[in-house]
Amino acid sequence: MSALALLPRMAGAQSGRGAGTLVVAVPSDPAGLEPGSNRAEPIGSEIILNVFDTLVAWKAPEFRELEGRLASAWTVSPDGRDFTFTLRPNVQFHDGTALDAAAVKFSIERTKASNSYMQASFGPIREVSVTGPLALRISLSEPMPVFLSLLAQPQAAIVSPAGVGRHGEAFRVNPVGTGPFRFRAYTPDTNVVLEANPGYFRGAPKLQRIIYRIIPDASTRRLELERGGVDLIQQAGQLAAIPTEDVRAFRANRDVDVIEVPSQIIRQLEFNNRKTEGPIADIRVRRAITHAIDYDGLVNGVLGGTADRVYGPLPSNSWGFDEGMRDAAPRHDPETAKRLLAEAGHAPGSLRFQIPTFQGASWGAVATFLQANLAAVGIGAEVRQMEFPALRALHVAGNFDMLLDGRQPWYNDPDAHITIGYLSSLAETAMTFRMPVDAPLDRAILSAQTTVDFDARRGQYRALQREIAARVPAAYLFSNKLIVFKRKTVQGLVINSAPPLNEYWGVSKA
Repeated sequence: MSALALLPRMAGAQSGRGAGTLVVAVPSDPAGLEPGSNRAEPIGSEIILNVFDTLVAWKAPEFRELEGRLASAWTVSPDGRDFTFTLRPNVQFHDGTALDAAAVKFSIERTKASNSYMQASFGPIREVSVTGPLALRISLSEPMPVFLSLLAQPQAAIVSPAGVGRHGEAFRVNPVGTGPFRFRAYTPDTNVVLEANPGYFRGAPKLQRIIYRIIPDASTRRLELERGGVDLIQQAGQLAAIPTEDVRAFRANRDVDVIEVPSQIIRQLEFNNRKTEGPIADIRVRRAITHAIDYDGLVNGVLGGTADRVYGPLPSNSWGFDEGMRDAAPRHDPETAKRLLAEAGHAPGSLRFQIPTFQGASWGAVATFLQANLAAVGIGAEVRQMEFPALRALHVAGNFDMLLDGRQPWYNDPDAHITIGYLSSLAETAMTFRMPVDAPLDRAILSAQTTVDFDARRGQYRALQREIAARVPAAYLFSNKLIVFKRKTVQGLVINSAPPLNEYWGVSKA
């Protein structure tokens, strides 16, 4: 029987009134419900973290160190190339088959082969060797200190080989993992239903089911939360779930909690760095745009203080952040912007661009603010809001001059921003900064990724920030806080910042 056929049995849970059912409102249809197809799509990634398990995971509530999940123990060779794992015994996939080292090998090799987004993470894997029923070794072609962190990503989760064999291509919408919740049903543009896995190896979850309700309209999401039709809304993961001004309204609502935590998310007005012709290829034009933006007005006005300024390729709460970037970053200086445009040969009003961006009131508000900033220095701009799949296709194809988007790191390391964002060989694999071939920069990025000594790595990332910023690949804007609106009946929710996704194993509902 298909998962879709099971959905009518769940219809009574749609109101979210049952204590055992958590209803999560999301703004769009999920993409990438399983590791082999997920390319950092936020909704699909969160579903993966609740349906599947990774070998290691970030330890709550601080999320500053890794703990074993499917792995009970591991060692790293002195040269940083070999990672040896011992798996937990007696863990079963949702289809009743046993987790073993062969399943881990199958999963990692499958994702490496099928998911281009994971090229940076899994590309260095030279061999996965099964050394016992519950033991394996992952050998890398070069040292990679960040590799354990990469194994905590949703895309590195372990799938059921039997499930893949049974469903084939349909595994994308019939995911089978070992996680606290089992996939039950998916109705496009309507909902995703997960049910509790009572045999979960960490203990049965406190919830009976999770329903992700797809509600594109922000005002409808707000009304549903206020009346109890949904239990939880994540606002800041995509900056689209609820307009920022609603934060104030929910703070005054006795039935709703507003949770705010700093994030490592970066939002930027990104340039098409692979263009070799046209105005945007001229670094003077790009610099002019960075000086046209009123950063303080954006953060404190449009975003109501729910975000922090970003000064370059890394957010200020990253351990690799260079404090000197605060002074080196461009300031709002319309006169300098006009001078640079004149030097580049562009008269006021002669330049006009589109600003493609995501759907949602908050994205629209930010884009409109940037549009006004650009107009003040003589640059015309048309805001074009798009659904995520269409925007992603536009970005990967390179059919834009500038684009308002951002990066959400899936693991707590500067590599999550630097390598995936700026390594030229990855330029067209996903929504990167589309950097041109630049041998010195590429070597520096790969060196920082593979240096074993922590202090040396930190120094390399501090230098890389200045190197990248000097090329002006984007106007870096802000890091929005992770903001979750939840009914007070939802208890035990702990927010992780990298990845900015929720696990619901320990959550309950009064």
